[in-house]
Amino acid sequence: MCRNIFIKALFLSLFGIGNIFAQTKVTDVSDEGRTIQVAAAQVLSSWNITENEKKISEAIIDAANQGCEVILFHEGCLTNYPVGDDVERIDFEMVRAAERRILGLSEEHNIAILLGSSSEEDGRYYNHVVIANEQGKILGRYSKTWRAGDKPYEAGTGPVIFKVAGVEATVIICHDLRYPELARLGVAAGAQIVFIANNESGLTYENKLLGYRSMQIARATENMVYSVMANAPADPEDPDRYNCSHGNSKIVDPLGNIVDEAGSFEERLVIGELDLKRAHRSTVLRTIGENEKINEYYDVECENIPYRNWMREGVKMVVRLDGTDVPAYLSKF
Repeated sequence: MCRNIFIKALFLSLFGIGNIFAQTKVTDVSDEGRTIQVAAAQVLSSWNITENEKKISEAIIDAANQGCEVILFHEGCLTNYPVGDDVERIDFEMVRAAERRILGLSEEHNIAILLGSSSEEDGRYYNHVVIANEQGKILGRYSKTWRAGDKPYEAGTGPVIFKVAGVEATVIICHDLRYPELARLGVAAGAQIVFIANNESGLTYENKLLGYRSMQIARATENMVYSVMANAPADPEDPDRYNCSHGNSKIVDPLGNIVDEAGSFEERLVIGELDLKRAHRSTVLRTIGENEKINEYYDVECENIPYRNWMREGVKMVVRLDGTDVPAYLSKF
């Protein structure tokens, strides 16, 4: 048996048939030649909702003018990142109105928008990303599943999937990075892009910076998809400022290479053209028993049936955001 596997591997290597561990029937058929241009906006926000809205709107228009089809904003970009008593300083009526205006730009400029914000509904607070597709339809929101001490917020309900610019995607928020199954289950459900809305610790937390970078890269390469991460920059006038981060918003390809990355203090768009045939999800398809070339290579129906069944049970948790479950204040948008 081992000798036969060795001969097969040697044959593939010698005759250039390709790496079966990085190929699936999905890639071979559906995404040949398909690309999408995306942007992650690195924006220095504050407690001034009006100023934040202005910066966000300008970034959306700039991205659309550069041909981007999707734009992502960091965690709490519109509202800053209110924790503890900070929520009491937020005028949520103003936030709701600003969200509606911002998301309205999606149809006007033919660009999908993933907006990091906060909301209050019936005395409950949510740290969320609200998603509108390029036709202006509100698909829903993802609320942060795993909180990082941000006690006022309700816990989210787990992984999501949605379609923007014709591409299946998922999104996670900051501390969610430390729970890789959130991204993996979204990819197992079909996502080719993992969007990551961050607002991480600041520049002075040097002992955390490598870990952050490693996780952002890992979510791409372990799932063989793209990751697109927007983070808040550091304030050049006050690097220790509360509620700022360390920047380094980035786009990562399926092999872990950086497509584009901002510096620590920059306010700019991070832009990348994503070749979707490279986002073939082969590692994830293997875990759910759907990487047919691997199964054929090892001459099995499935390499690990108990693991496959466990993963498939997890995929049932993934919620599709398609506009059928939208916050009340956006439902008539």
